[in-house]
Amino acid sequence: MKKSDHTKLLISMLFLLALIMFLLIYSIYFINTEFIKHQKIPQWQRTLVIYSFTLLAILNLYTVKNLFSALSILKATQVYKDNIKSLDNFINILRAQRHEFNNHLQIIWGLICVGKYDDAIRYIEQISENLKNTSKFYGLGCAELSALIFAKSALAEKYDINFEFHYSVDFSNLKFDSMDLINICGNLIDNAFYYAKSSFSKYVGLNIEDEGNQIEITVTNSGSYIDKCKKERIFELGYSTKNSSGLGLFIVKSTVEKYKGKIDVFSEYRALDKIEEGYTTFTVTLPKKI
Repeated sequence: MKKSDHTKLLISMLFLLALIMFLLIYSIYFINTEFIKHQKIPQWQRTLVIYSFTLLAILNLYTVKNLFSALSILKATQVYKDNIKSLDNFINILRAQRHEFNNHLQIIWGLICVGKYDDAIRYIEQISENLKNTSKFYGLGCAELSALIFAKSALAEKYDINFEFHYSVDFSNLKFDSMDLINICGNLIDNAFYYAKSSFSKYVGLNIEDEGNQIEITVTNSGSYIDKCKKERIFELGYSTKNSSGLGLFIVKSTVEKYKGKIDVFSEYRALDKIEEGYTTFTVTLPKKI
């Protein structure tokens, strides 16, 4: 379902809710007018009409609640599809690297055989540097999350974003659902990229740190400043400051609360080369013992 379809559906449901509430209020007013009283309509019939409209209003509220839940599920499903695609791309990259590795060995062996030792050393150093840029994604202990971050790093290159990633955690022995980690990191990174790609600094930083009894995930980006009044609303279902479905941060907070964690937002202005722009940091804290 497209974002425009989401909006139309929400507007339709909210309009229906407003209509039911209007009819309920109007029925209460109309039934108690002098004109109706002179028609000698029994009190129980008037009460029945009021209760009927009240029931319709409650049912409509329940329908709207289920609608928002369904939209949240649709968003989560799309996130899963995107992450599966990222994992497939990651696997294909590893296969390509294995093939390239065989070629590298043949070239190194050939240079050694013809006595080009200095050239062989330079070639090995070049390969080593390229491997460092890729291998930093392997040690998280969660293949799905590694694949996601690797895919996001490629997207950062496309948008010329300075994407920095650091970690000191191994998820292999921790009881966190990989899809939940992807929901948290994926939505926060997407949100950061949206603002950073049109900013002056074009900076996004992701840190996943082991803090003893808890895991701390921080995502910082340039190009956005969230004031106090908006901080109270950005996690609400349907609320958005960038013309989207308003589900991303809602999903993040819901997932964090599932683990009895917390999420904080901090914004500030920083000056770089005499240009001041906003920076926003989302900090997610997840306790290890759930």
